[in-house]
Amino acid sequence: MKKFLVTLLMIPLLLGIIVAPAHAAPLIDASAAVMVDASTGQVIYEQNAQQKLPIASISKLLTAIVIEDEVHSNQITGNTKVKIDSGTAAISNDPNYSAIGLQEGQSYTVRELLNATLVKSADGATMALSAAAGDSMDEFNMKLQQKAQDIGLKNYTIVNPVGLNNGDLKSLASKQYSAKAENAMTATDVAIMTRYLVDHYPQLLQVTAQKQATFFIAKGKAKTEKNLNEMLPGGKYTVPGVTIDGLKTGTSDTAGACFVSTGNYQGHRIITVVLHANGKNKDNRFVQTQRLYQMLKQNYHLQTITLPKNIREQPLDNGQSRQVTLSPRQITVWSAGSDVHKYTMAVKLNKCYLNKKGQLQAPISRNRTMGELDLSGNQLKTLDGRPLTYRLFSTANVPQGNFWQRLWH
Repeated sequence: MKKFLVTLLMIPLLLGIIVAPAHAAPLIDASAAVMVDASTGQVIYEQNAQQKLPIASISKLLTAIVIEDEVHSNQITGNTKVKIDSGTAAISNDPNYSAIGLQEGQSYTVRELLNATLVKSADGATMALSAAAGDSMDEFNMKLQQKAQDIGLKNYTIVNPVGLNNGDLKSLASKQYSAKAENAMTATDVAIMTRYLVDHYPQLLQVTAQKQATFFIAKGKAKTEKNLNEMLPGGKYTVPGVTIDGLKTGTSDTAGACFVSTGNYQGHRIITVVLHANGKNKDNRFVQTQRLYQMLKQNYHLQTITLPKNIREQPLDNGQSRQVTLSPRQITVWSAGSDVHKYTMAVKLNKCYLNKKGQLQAPISRNRTMGELDLSGNQLKTLDGRPLTYRLFSTANVPQGNFWQRLWH
C-alpha cells in the first residue's frame, strides 16, 4: 500500500549507543554474533556480523520457510506424503550425519518430515522435504535462492537444503557445485531470515519449542529424539527471565558450532545468532548465547519515547470531529546509555485514507492501520538499514459529519 509522508520531526532523546564500536574487543567467543529485536529489527549488539561464514544446518530454516510457502500456496499440505528413495535413505541412515533412519520405500508426511528437520535436524528428512512438491534438489535449490533474495539477504551462498557439503550428499550431490561447496551467510543475513520466519510462520515455534519428539519410522518402529536446543525451559543453559522457544543448531567442520535462538524478554521477542563458537566444546554456542542475553539484561534497557501531540492527533476532514487520535502514545527502543542524541520521527499515512490535500478524511474505523511511524538516527541501527518502524492505528470510530459539521470543519 502506498504511503504519503506528512510529518518530519527532529527530537532530542536520552538514548545511548546501541552497537558496540568496530574496534572494541570481541565480547562473544565466536567468529560472528548478532542480537536483534524481532519486532522492529533493531540491532542491539553485533560482532563481525557482515562476514560470510558457513552455517551448516542453520540452512534448514530457509528450507522450512520455502516449505511453508508451498503449504500456504496450496502446492502441498501438511499431510502430503513423500516416498523415500535410495539416495535419501542412504543419508538418513548414515551415523556420521544427523540421522533418524528413514526407510527406503516408506512414505512420510510433510508434517512428520518438518518435525524431524527442526527438532532432530535430520538431514535425510530435510532432503525428503525438498522433494515434497515434486522438485529435484537443484530445482528446490533455485527456490531457496529466490526466497533468500526476496526476503532481503545480501551475502549468501546456497548449495543445498541441508547445509552439508555438496560432496556429503552422496548420490544426491549437485553437479553444479564442487564437492566442498557449502551454504554460507553473514550473521546479519541469518538474523534477517530468522526474523522473516518468526514473523510470517510463527506456528513453527510450536515445533521448535518441543523438548523432545517421537518420530514414526516404520510399522512397529518409532524413535524419540531430544531437541538439540539446550536453552529451552528446563534445559542446561536457560537464562532467568528469558523464555526460549527456538530455534536451530548447526554443526560442521568448517562452520563449527552455530546456534540461532529466539525467545521473549520483557515482552519483546529477541533473536540471537552465534556463528562458529570457538573451542572444541559444541556447547560453547549455548554459553555464548547465554552471554548475549546476560548482556541484554545487564547493559541494556528499554527507553520509552512519548510521541509528540502533533503526531498522535492528526487533522481530519469531513468528520464529526476535526481530528483523529492515533496510537501508540509511546514507543520503546533498546538503549545502552544516557547520552543525548537527535533522532528523526517521520509519519507516513496510508494514501487510501487521504483526500487530495493529503489530509485524513472521515469516516475512520477504530483500530485501523492509518500509517507508520519511522524513527531514525545515528545511534540506531537496524538489520536492513532502514528506520525503526511502528504501526500507527486509530483509537476510535469517527463517522462522517453532517452537512453543517463538514461545512464548519
